[in-house]
Amino acid sequence: MVDTLIVGGGPAGLAAAQFLADAGRTATVLEKRPILGGKLSSWRDRDGDILETGLHAFFGGYASLHALLKEVGIAHHVLWQPHALTWAMPPHFSPRWNGKPVYEEFRFVDAPSPLNGIGAVLNAKYVFNNWEKVLFAKGTLPVLLRDHEYAEKQDDITYAEWHRRRGMSEHMLQTFFAPMALALNFTPVERISAEAMLRVMAYFASERNASRAGFLDGPPGPRFVEPLAAHVRKRGVQIESTAAVAELLFSGDRCIGAKTRDGRTFEAGSVILATPVHDAKKILPAEMLRDPSIHGIAKLESSPIINAHLWFDRPVSPFTNLMFSPGTVLSVHADLGQASPGYEWEGRSFIEACVAPADELITLDDETVVARIMEDLGKLYPLATREHLVKAKLVRVPKSVYRASPGAERLRPGARTPVRNLFLAGCYVNTRFPASIEGAVRSARGAVDALLAEQRARA
Repeated sequence: MVDTLIVGGGPAGLAAAQFLADAGRTATVLEKRPILGGKLSSWRDRDGDILETGLHAFFGGYASLHALLKEVGIAHHVLWQPHALTWAMPPHFSPRWNGKPVYEEFRFVDAPSPLNGIGAVLNAKYVFNNWEKVLFAKGTLPVLLRDHEYAEKQDDITYAEWHRRRGMSEHMLQTFFAPMALALNFTPVERISAEAMLRVMAYFASERNASRAGFLDGPPGPRFVEPLAAHVRKRGVQIESTAAVAELLFSGDRCIGAKTRDGRTFEAGSVILATPVHDAKKILPAEMLRDPSIHGIAKLESSPIINAHLWFDRPVSPFTNLMFSPGTVLSVHADLGQASPGYEWEGRSFIEACVAPADELITLDDETVVARIMEDLGKLYPLATREHLVKAKLVRVPKSVYRASPGAERLRPGARTPVRNLFLAGCYVNTRFPASIEGAVRSARGAVDALLAEQRARA
């Protein structure tokens, strides 16, 4: 029997193993797939090319994540990009530009937050006109003042409703905020909770470099997941892959372990369930899911996403930063071939794109989806043609992060469950942070802190 059994080998599960090792506890991690990493996993296809579940940006405001990277000794793998958020907009998306693609770089000025972001907006040429800059400052004032309590009261309405009530324009909504919502939660502005949007905006306005993006200097498997797994193994953590949990085991008022689908039994003094929300629904007993403390798990839905990988025979984009593209199926994308040498496509474009919303697209065949992607990509970058495309691959994730619809924030559970030694981790757990790598690491810290507090109370 081990001190703690961790179900799930993604960022939340591996971070929980690290935090338990810090506290001198032993742990065993069970991962259902052959590879670790969950939503941060990467692998190679039959050609030896890199595939991953999503495009991952490591923002400066991810304090818990960066502390973990430093502790494990892998912080140097983050390649920081210039502090700018870049919009790439297709021709005819707006009557304000005349038949040409438009690129807008919101360059954050050298000033304390939120003044650095205000400066970026004031210097914008295309997305906002002068009057809209005034509307932006007035409309987002509660966010700029970092009023988190105000943000939490906006969970009953969509961001689009909140935006219009604040008197901001439709052009601002569709051009600036729509791709931001899709990048945040793969959910359109007409469906995403206002609180989810405002909370992350307030957080990014809280520190000078919070909104600065970085990419790993290669795929997340060898740069993040495998080093973290190796680090915790050296500290006594056991990791079992291809160990899908079928059910949790209980005795009286305690969880005593788990049974895998292949019949293995793992006993433990405590259990941390660190899976995505759709797996938590399957593993937790139906009776427990009716308990008021965690009943929201059964009601949370998941957003689908398609991660597109496109290899070109030459550079097709002049940008290496994170790109937002309204009016396209490419909610957010990046040219990792030019931004990160570890993706082994140096000097040419290897573009990863999050295709969202994917509710309908995910049901279509690969050829149709790639055609839609290439059509939109060609509108942004004239060199992104079929003639220059070497290869295209799609990774479909039917159930990705929890969908932040109105009311969903209140449904997110805390770390504790009705069973005193069973705890929850995962980016759906309520850490006052959106679904992200940072949210996953925060949830791991919350679960381990709750576990240690429970053990101290029993002692």
